[in-house]
Amino acid sequence: MDLAIDGGQTGLRIGLAESGRIREIRELPGLSYAEGSPVEAVLERIGTGWGPLGTVCLGLTTILDDPGKLAGRLLSMARRVLITTDVVTSHAGAFAGGEGVVLAAGTGAIALGVGDGVRQVDGWGYLYGDAGSGFWIGRRGLDAAFRGFDGRAEPGPLTERAQAVFGDLAGLPERLYLAPDAVARIARFAVHVLELAGDPGRVVEGAGDSGRVVEGARDSGRVVEPVGDRSRPDPTARAIAEEAARELAGTVAAAARCFAKEAAAVPVAWTGRLLRDPGLRAGFEAELARLLPQATLRPPAGDSLAGAALLAASTGPSRYQSMIRTAER
Repeated sequence: MDLAIDGGQTGLRIGLAESGRIREIRELPGLSYAEGSPVEAVLERIGTGWGPLGTVCLGLTTILDDPGKLAGRLLSMARRVLITTDVVTSHAGAFAGGEGVVLAAGTGAIALGVGDGVRQVDGWGYLYGDAGSGFWIGRRGLDAAFRGFDGRAEPGPLTERAQAVFGDLAGLPERLYLAPDAVARIARFAVHVLELAGDPGRVVEGAGDSGRVVEGARDSGRVVEPVGDRSRPDPTARAIAEEAARELAGTVAAAARCFAKEAAAVPVAWTGRLLRDPGLRAGFEAELARLLPQATLRPPAGDSLAGAALLAASTGPSRYQSMIRTAER
């Protein structure tokens, strides 16, 4: 048996796998940049008691402080350890190890193209990268909300929604800047930005209609009792969503340079929750068609966890070899 791990900032999934197929899944809290040692955080979530394993394959968004230590500890329960990024496992899952460009868009955003060469684009993190990601959208939504709150702009639906989700905005810096999961919490605000940007009648995953927060669920994305006029999209939120769509399409187009210019078709797939939003997805697809006419969008064959299971089951060299840290005993 193998252990496949898909670790992001919003959540971490562990899959017990056999011959490249997931048999059992456990879902755990995500990995925070402010949590302390990322290696210790990963080890704590994995735990013990898995028994003798063949391979442990980890696809992580988090930068590890000591990958050698992580591999060494995991070798106590497995014969082999593979450590890589989540975009590699996402690509392996989406194309079953074949060619194409995968966009992993969730809290962060990164693309990996594998064709005549290998090309990774963005994924530089929340400080200066991840353009068009959940954090990117949520952060811009909060920027607009605070501009309305302190009078630099006319207060609008984003200011109202931020107050409904986070409570008193004057006290939010004290609560948010010191929170170990600040990045994930800001990224969760993206569902509200996207809801206000598009069809006001739809329900976005992780959100209810809009308005007052359910008692005890503040900042969770669950809201009730509609507030304000939802008869038309908010132009500020719409502008944020449109720019996010352009950024994500640009990331994919740049990654597609791994293919020769004369390539007739470039397979493209996306993973992550962000593009489940129909408005954002439509904007992304339209911009991608403009930037990369030869792109052929297809559903992923599997997700990042499935990709980790496939890599764990592989025995020979793969096209991802240069992006995987391998340890054996």
